[in-house]
Amino acid sequence: MDYRVIFTAAFLADLERIVRFIAVRNPSAARVLGDLIIQKAESLCFFPERHPKVRQRPGVRRFIVRNYFKVFYRVQTESRTVEVLRCWDGRRHSGPVL
Repeated sequence: MDYRVIFTAAFLADLERIVRFIAVRNPSAARVLGDLIIQKAESLCFFPERHPKVRQRPGVRRFIVRNYFKVFYRVQTESRTVEVLRCWDGRRHSGPVL
């Protein structure tokens, strides 16, 4: 059975910030990147445990899109949901608060 993918407000705000920043120079690339991140996150409905856990954050996993953009999520096995928590540009010096 599939998992249901839920996007948090923090993730959506992160994604919007990233896409807007890139769109200033390249709107087409920003649109493609935003769509790709959403597509990869939605694919977590199948086998969401496939990505590595974050050592510093128990219960949180992450995957990387295009070498820089880290997406953090949590799998709720009991309710069969995946909560997509944050999206972060790995080139930034500080990490997201999870």
